[in-house]
Amino acid sequence: MRINQLSLFGIALCLMLSASQFIFVSGAKSLNSESTADLPAWALTWSDEFEGPNGSGVDPQKWIMETGGNGWGNNELEYYTNRTQNAYLENGSLVIKAIKEDYTGPDFVARSYTSARLKTQNKFTQTYGRFEARIKVPYGQGIWPAFWMLGSDINQVGWPACGEIDIMEHIGKEPSTVHGTIHGPGYSGGSGIGAAYNLTNNQRFTDDYHIYAVEWEPKAIRWYVDGNLYKTITTKDLPAGTKWVFDHPFFMLLNLAVGGNWPGYPDNTTVFPQVMLVDYVRVYQPKIASTSAASYTGSTVAVESISSVFGNNLAAATQSGETNPLPTVIAGTSVKITDKSSTERLAPLFFVSPVQINFQIPPGTLPGAATVTITNPDGAVSLGTADIATVSPGLFAANSTGQGIAAALALRIKPDGSQSYEYAFQYDPVRNNFTAIPIDLGPESDEVILVLFGTGIRYRIDLSSVTVKLGGSDAQTLFAGPQGDYIGLDQINVRLSRSLIGRGELDVAVVVNGLAANMLKVNVK
Repeated sequence: MRINQLSLFGIALCLMLSASQFIFVSGAKSLNSESTADLPAWALTWSDEFEGPNGSGVDPQKWIMETGGNGWGNNELEYYTNRTQNAYLENGSLVIKAIKEDYTGPDFVARSYTSARLKTQNKFTQTYGRFEARIKVPYGQGIWPAFWMLGSDINQVGWPACGEIDIMEHIGKEPSTVHGTIHGPGYSGGSGIGAAYNLTNNQRFTDDYHIYAVEWEPKAIRWYVDGNLYKTITTKDLPAGTKWVFDHPFFMLLNLAVGGNWPGYPDNTTVFPQVMLVDYVRVYQPKIASTSAASYTGSTVAVESISSVFGNNLAAATQSGETNPLPTVIAGTSVKITDKSSTERLAPLFFVSPVQINFQIPPGTLPGAATVTITNPDGAVSLGTADIATVSPGLFAANSTGQGIAAALALRIKPDGSQSYEYAFQYDPVRNNFTAIPIDLGPESDEVILVLFGTGIRYRIDLSSVTVKLGGSDAQTLFAGPQGDYIGLDQINVRLSRSLIGRGELDVAVVVNGLAANMLKVNVK
């Protein structure tokens, strides 16, 4: 007798919605807080390690050498040049050198000092993420090294409307102190909002390299030195009536100024040349971890399978997809899959929450390495990778962990051809989890089929490539493929042998195309 897998949809959907509620509805969870905290936090999006021949210039694909001697709004004394005398690579670091020399630029502005100012404007910008650099700063009266950012719209709206984020500023007369600040309309210049970080025990920043970083997200920016958080600024910290101007792309700058309104000016104690050393600059976006929404193990997911990603600030609300076909945007959040051919596809969404999203790998996605890009309503982007395969079997468990009791049905077929369905699990309110219901095989005239639900199975080579063992004994596989009515859902139908009577709890071991699914359990009376 051929069993019509499509007829199982009604009972299967009921199972998902009213019983386990494991992936398709709000409240879906699969990793506890300890597990998600262990996930890698950041994905590298841009870097410069400053590797190159000693004496060579910076990478022109990454940096623009800004030039001029107009004081830069701070009454600085240097002329910024594009010469390798002022900015060059040496032993794996960028050297920015301030030199005391008479210099007249092509604009006929004459200065007594030269230095360098680098920026990524029109080369690289990013909205939100982690921006960090490992820097050794110089020391001396009137010396002013900085690692900072400006809004990419500066040419349209001007400063400070574009916004400024000072990741690190150091004035040479304060050898143990660095500063982090933001500037915007109504809180710029001396009214900028920020804080200082101080070394203890007479340590000086000029004595060694230190890592300076900000973590920037919608409505908040955090400052770090060597991994130590020392300041958080949010929209609530702005002066009344002013605007938060930090929700658009910014570019980075590195410079070494000589003199200015804030640091003062060199005196007879200031030694030249002065050198700022930059080991690296790295930029990250939040990293997401993706996995099968059935097994919650491994990083390989199959084409058209139901998958999950975990992270933080993924969505602003907890909401399920309510339409058919599924939406590709829920509560302002979308998931984009970019496969190895660089083809981009929006993923159908089952469920979104701030920490988890369940989605389908879009049909047509090519097997191989893929990029997963999540954009939330604030425009914040989270990045991750996924290894797309043709087959990656996962079985749904009753408890939303990918482990334990199978979210399975028993299909009973009577001699007259009538069929009935029975749950193979039930909710235990005392234990607050699901337990197995022993499957009664009944009289010998009954045929009982175990119906397993999963994902990542439909593109198996053939039926013989799907093997099932129950309690270590081979079981006959009758069907393995798409469930037929529910997007991304697969099912496997397995004949229950009467030799299993009385065996009790049994391991369910499924292998598809040589790949093992997560191990689950059923109980046979």
